[in-house]
Amino acid sequence: MEETTNTIKKKGRGILLFLKASVSSQIASWVDMGLSFVLYSVVGLVAYDGFFAKAIGAATGGVINCCINYKWTFRAGDCSKRNVAVKYAMVWFGSLLLNSFGTAFVTGALGDWTLLDELGVAQDMRFFVAQLAVSLVVSICWNFMLQRYFVFRNVGMKDKVKKVTTKIKHHNGK
Repeated sequence: MEETTNTIKKKGRGILLFLKASVSSQIASWVDMGLSFVLYSVVGLVAYDGFFAKAIGAATGGVINCCINYKWTFRAGDCSKRNVAVKYAMVWFGSLLLNSFGTAFVTGALGDWTLLDELGVAQDMRFFVAQLAVSLVVSICWNFMLQRYFVFRNVGMKDKVKKVTTKIKHHNGK
């Protein structure tokens, strides 16, 4: 009975953590997408199918997300800010590349759909839909998972690398 109660509590904390991360991600994503859309549509930063507009938006959203997650979502006050910053930067850079190239790829693919042309769907709207779809996939599959199990954990980079290399050595030794 006690084991079942502990399992339910752990699942509840996991769900709450996911919900908090989702709120943080949504705040950062709306800043990211809003700024990206303004840069693309209003400022005219459309080069390379919006790559630079998306990159600037993603950078701004990334800083906001890290701050919220450090203080509120993961409550990582016991973690070294430097370690968190380095690990977050690594994950964020991967997210930046996935979001920027993914958005450009999907925007380009949507630009070739003659059906959308016939329906009168503007390029601006195609860009918005592309960045929304890509950011949702990257947010859940990349950002949340790596932030939960890597970035906001109180384990230094050296420890993680040593653990991985030890496992590789043991695996190759068999």
